[in-house]
Amino acid sequence: MAILETEALVLRTYNFAEADKIVVCLTRSAGLIRGVAKGCRKLKSRFGAALEPFTLAKISYYQKENQELVSLSQVEILKSHFDLSSQAETLAGLAYMGDLVIEFSPPYQPNEKLFRMVSACLEAISESQPDLQVILRYFEIWLLKLEGYLPDIRRCGECHRAFNENDRAFMGADMAFRCRTCSRGVGAVLSRRLQTQLRASQKLAPYVFAKESRELPASIHREMAELTHQLIGRVLERQPRLRSTFQ
Repeated sequence: MAILETEALVLRTYNFAEADKIVVCLTRSAGLIRGVAKGCRKLKSRFGAALEPFTLAKISYYQKENQELVSLSQVEILKSHFDLSSQAETLAGLAYMGDLVIEFSPPYQPNEKLFRMVSACLEAISESQPDLQVILRYFEIWLLKLEGYLPDIRRCGECHRAFNENDRAFMGADMAFRCRTCSRGVGAVLSRRLQTQLRASQKLAPYVFAKESRELPASIHREMAELTHQLIGRVLERQPRLRSTFQ
């Protein structure tokens, strides 16, 4: 069996057997994987603190034929985020991100763009924890987009005419965005400020997006949270187990 190596973000761990753990990782080259870290709960484990959630690590593993779980042979810390563990809200936000990645991402389907997006959001949270909720909105929008569930925010979903700055977008029951003519004025109206924010999320890095969103009124943050949670609920056919809201 060949030993495979890749960068990985640890999303979640579970105790397994007497001294092992199941580790769920988002990897750069193999997508979402689940592996067994044998003996990692022993006092002198070779894995040490490398399996803490949202640690960026270089992992080595092998996979037996017809087995979903891989076997982790080595984990080397590239960057830890122990500094984020002091705030309960931040820990809850990271757990929420991990849950959604696991919910949305099929196992063993490489998605480097997703890996880079989650890594960038994690770095942004590390740089500015007070911007947590705005960064989570950015994460939700990009997760929906990368997994193919974000409606086109640039043009009408029916006539395909590009929205301009003065257009109002209407969201129908099918979660598509339409112009006033095609929607006949029926559906939830997206404010112009929200439409501007959605477009900005497609152009900016998460930290810059959060920084430029600081002066927005709370009503726009709430509107964005309501929209992203509505879209996520539609995809999952339920609200996520750990729901993040803008306060």
